[in-house]
Amino acid sequence: MHRTALNRSLSFLALLGILSGCASAPPALNPQPTLPDNWHFRHDGSQAPKGWIDSFDDPQLSALIKEAMENNFALKASAQRIAQAGEAVTSAAAARYPTLDLSIDTGRSRSSSGDIGNDSSADLKLEWEPDIWGKLGAAEQEASLNLGARVAEYDNNQQQLAADISDRWFELQSAQMLLNLYVQRRLNLQQNLELIESRYRQGLNDSLDVYLARNDVRSEDARISEQHQRVQRTGRELERLLGRYPAAQLQAPARLPLIDAEPAAGLPAELVSRHPLIQQRWLELLAADAALAQAHRDRFPSLSLSSSTGQRSEQLSDLVSRGNLVWSVGLSLSQTLFDAGDLEARQNRQLAVRRELEQQYLDQLFAQFSEVENALSNRSALKQQYSFYLEAQANATAAEVLAFEQYARGIVNYTTVLEAQRRAFDAQTNVIEVRKQLLQNRVILYRALGGSYRGDLKIADNRADQPEKTQQQVTDSTL
Repeated sequence: MHRTALNRSLSFLALLGILSGCASAPPALNPQPTLPDNWHFRHDGSQAPKGWIDSFDDPQLSALIKEAMENNFALKASAQRIAQAGEAVTSAAAARYPTLDLSIDTGRSRSSSGDIGNDSSADLKLEWEPDIWGKLGAAEQEASLNLGARVAEYDNNQQQLAADISDRWFELQSAQMLLNLYVQRRLNLQQNLELIESRYRQGLNDSLDVYLARNDVRSEDARISEQHQRVQRTGRELERLLGRYPAAQLQAPARLPLIDAEPAAGLPAELVSRHPLIQQRWLELLAADAALAQAHRDRFPSLSLSSSTGQRSEQLSDLVSRGNLVWSVGLSLSQTLFDAGDLEARQNRQLAVRRELEQQYLDQLFAQFSEVENALSNRSALKQQYSFYLEAQANATAAEVLAFEQYARGIVNYTTVLEAQRRAFDAQTNVIEVRKQLLQNRVILYRALGGSYRGDLKIADNRADQPEKTQQQVTDSTL
């Protein structure tokens, strides 16, 4: 008799499965962007570099990046998101296994006749939902893909932090170089002022020259004060990234490295599998596709098996008596016949979510292509500018010296000297600025290419603080 009931239940399950299969399946995921064979700006088949921080040959910068990877608060928060996603994988996987619950109850009751009685029970219940349609597997796959996305997010945050540290470091170095330039310029202007005042006392100059020279000195004092504040502000920004208190105590040498070697750019197709941000968007898209599969399978019948055994007794001490044993076995089958379109709407909503993430993935992909192309073209333009500014600096410096010599001999007036000084000052600041931009452009290019900043640099990984179980899940999800 029990076998006949079971056969009927399974037959009914098969019928419901056929009816559920009539629900339209969601379209397959198939983003196929058209990729160029080579970069438009130039062809470079060399593989994009790994360990790009070593190309700057700056031990102090490497030490700062190592410190930031260990202490940056935002990066530590990103590591905790990996831990959260790892536990979500555990929860999703647990749904595929049976659950075993134990409950013990005891109480006293009084009947209408005034009799007081005891009632005690102990129950052990086993429940299991076979994953016949794969919806539990889809939920586990979604959780695993989300875990992989969080790992890619962490890697991307590491790369971005290394780029931000490098950018602020070069900014601090150039700010210190400009401060030194302003201090030296102020010293030269003070010497000029003393000479002009001496000539004025001898009746060789007009008072206007004295006023103009004094104005130059005071203007340079103001510029030095402003530049001091810029150095401190940049230092605080860098200290915050390092996880330090922003006290503007970080010192940087007043020099910038000059790198002539052209960086390798690899091929556009390599960017898809190399850049961690693109990988994060792709894994998030796959997770949404798994969630869509789960929403579709939620429209199928649900089957669950249960078994329970327990004891009933008036006395708690008699629960262990074999004569009070109660047991049951059951099979539960359910199928929604009418829900006013709720399950279909959930599936359609998840389909819209997947389509949104698909477009975001494509947008991010082409944004990275654009960033690489811009960095490559800007690199060429900045090199030309640097060459021109170097020549302009040499000419302007020579003109400044000649103008003051001619002024001292009475050949030209002081306004000519002022103009020569302005041109020389602009040329010097332009050289420093473009040199900094060349370095920052290289960082932008490396960042856009998705290459790892790590080389021989030994960096602590905040993910190592996570439980071993989570670490294994991270490894499995990225294979």
